[in-house]
Amino acid sequence: MKHFLLEGEHLVPFSELSDLVPLHHAFLQKGYDDGVFLFSGPQIPAHGGFLAARAESRKALDTILAEEPFVKAGKMRFSRVTEFDAAQYQPILQDWFREPSGDA
Repeated sequence: MKHFLLEGEHLVPFSELSDLVPLHHAFLQKGYDDGVFLFSGPQIPAHGGFLAARAESRKALDTILAEEPFVKAGKMRFSRVTEFDAAQYQPILQDWFREPSGDA
């Protein structure tokens, strides 16, 4: 499993995104429910946001991100996507960063 830090950049003022916010939140919740997202949140001020995600590959991540409602509407882009290795982390995050064993 690969891990990524993403920076989203709004291409329009945040006020123009209000009709898509419920869909955006539903997209994020699905990512949390599926175990793909670890955390997310807006920049301050709200010119974009940050997201920590995991996927089998960058291509698989891009497939997921293509369904993000702000992106689909052409109102946001992920301007920076950085793959990283979590060398250290709080013990509570062990399950999220551990490689799947396939023994389930």
